Amino acid sequence: MIVDSLGTGVFLRDYWQRRPVLLRQALPAFTDPISPEELAGLACETDVESRLVFSRSKTWRLKDGPFKTRDFTSLPKRNWTLLVQAVDQWVPAVRQLLETVSFLPSWRVDDVMISYAAPNGGVGPHFDYYDVFLVQGQGSRVWKTGQRATTADTLRTDGGLKLLKRFQTEHEWRLERGDVLYVPPGIAHWGVSVDNSLCYSIGFRAPSLADAVRGYADELARTLSPDQRVVDPKRRLPLRSGEIDAADLKQLKHQLRLVLHDDGALARWFGRHVTETVHADIIQSGHSRVSANAMVQLHPSSRLAWIQQQRQVFVFIDGEQHVLPGSAAVLESLQALSRGEAVTWRSLGVNSACRQWSRMLLRAGKLRRRTISTR
Repeated sequence: MIVDSLGTGVFLRDYWQRRPVLLRQALPAFTDPISPEELAGLACETDVESRLVFSRSKTWRLKDGPFKTRDFTSLPKRNWTLLVQAVDQWVPAVRQLLETVSFLPSWRVDDVMISYAAPNGGVGPHFDYYDVFLVQGQGSRVWKTGQRATTADTLRTDGGLKLLKRFQTEHEWRLERGDVLYVPPGIAHWGVSVDNSLCYSIGFRAPSLADAVRGYADELARTLSPDQRVVDPKRRLPLRSGEIDAADLKQLKHQLRLVLHDDGALARWFGRHVTETVHADIIQSGHSRVSANAMVQLHPSSRLAWIQQQRQVFVFIDGEQHVLPGSAAVLESLQALSRGEAVTWRSLGVNSACRQWSRMLLRAGKLRRRTISTR
């Protein structure tokens, strides 16, 4: 685990979403699972999100990919950074980094972004809405962490980048290979490369409450009958004409609470919401059948979560809901799949419902034969 030096209990109690912490040599044997040349090659692919950030005299300029080979051969020796998003979707060896944060729920994990920076390269002072572990690979970087920031802070958008106008340094660390810096949501941070360096950012999902309110409200609205209306059977004469009084608001809140009080409906909506994938176009139709002893695993672009309710387990995959029997064998397979592990095809078919479900996922490409990293 990436927090073994502290212990998972201490990390979650004292640091998670509270304050940054440097985990010196958290991954002492860490070797880069991708080379700078391979990263640049990915940035030339049309399906891969990539950016180049140029910095000079406290100004930053952004250029979006995909890029051409000549874009890299003409780069200066200093003051630039290449950012490639979701590299774990494309490189199995990078995806193995997620095993170091397996003490956190897999549905919270977003992706692994990799940045390659020339000397003095960086993306400027900023803050994120999500937790991030910054794993240092090749080379070294100096990271500063600062104040807690929000959208109320003044932001500067030079060249398409949202940067903090003011940065108050509270800590400064130089990260070498195998060091990891954890930064909670909302904490200002600023990294500058000392030499040619690689940094692996393990980011976590942070659904906005605004999206959650809109999404769940839309879900409820679809389930409510047109016959369900605001009613006031205990109406009393108003003291003043036209006034919406406290009794009116109390009755409205009571009716809304009755609608919102279905914990099961909320749980099932949330499961679908947090497993929606932004990489659905990567998933291609798969096999119609495999042998009983074949090892299969979840497609890296698919998201899986589940909720156990009594004797059933509601399984959510890529925003869709399925119901399976909540046996120990089913839960064991679901846990393994969500961790990115491979299971035998036979172990998924413990009953007819599970066989039907797993065949559907196999045909859709959400389950596939195990892939083996060559690095």
